[in-house]
Amino acid sequence: MKWLAILDMDGTLLERRTVDVLCEKLGFLDSLMEIDEASKNMWAYEVSLKIAKLFSGIKASKLEEIFDKIPVVNGAKEFVNFLKSRGFVTAIVTDSYEFLAHRLAKKLGVDIVKGNILEVQNGVVTGNIVMPMGWEKEGQQNCQRKAVCKLHVMNELLKEYSIENNRTLAVGDSQSDLCIIRKAKIGVAFRPKDEVITKVADIVVHTDFYELISRLKTFLERCSNY
Repeated sequence: MKWLAILDMDGTLLERRTVDVLCEKLGFLDSLMEIDEASKNMWAYEVSLKIAKLFSGIKASKLEEIFDKIPVVNGAKEFVNFLKSRGFVTAIVTDSYEFLAHRLAKKLGVDIVKGNILEVQNGVVTGNIVMPMGWEKEGQQNCQRKAVCKLHVMNELLKEYSIENNRTLAVGDSQSDLCIIRKAKIGVAFRPKDEVITKVADIVVHTDFYELISRLKTFLERCSNY
């Protein structure tokens, strides 16, 4: 029987947040910090719109070059191999940019990528962004209204692949992963940055993916539907 694994990217598969590294290397860090500070009074998708504008006029190849140098968390490739050897459909679901996440997915062997689409014309970023949204269809209380609703993506993939929710795994590090960690049969708070996700997680990991592989082996053995 197939399982579905939803994997966060920034701070989970990657050691750092993608936009932090991009802005740091391009000299936009002060502008990003201003947006982050103002984000307290904005919906999350509005923040994504403002951040995308920072990259207007930058060559997409430059973003790819910077992105490719962000360190991958220790054991990430082995973790994906572990999941796939056990029949998991794997998906990176990120609030970052889909064309960059595809590069990581290819490196790790992940099946599916869902993220924000940063508009590129003639190889240059326009500053516009296509956001999948989806939260408006889920009716969740206290919704953060992210540009990419991970819960909605998860539900759509479950339908597409005819997988029941009791065969799901979600791995993330922050409050933006709360909904999927709470919904999944096995929710993993990976190097958690927010205490709120540790409270709903089935597994909490503070080191790397080798620890998660070890913990998950035991957990799967206890799952009656595995």
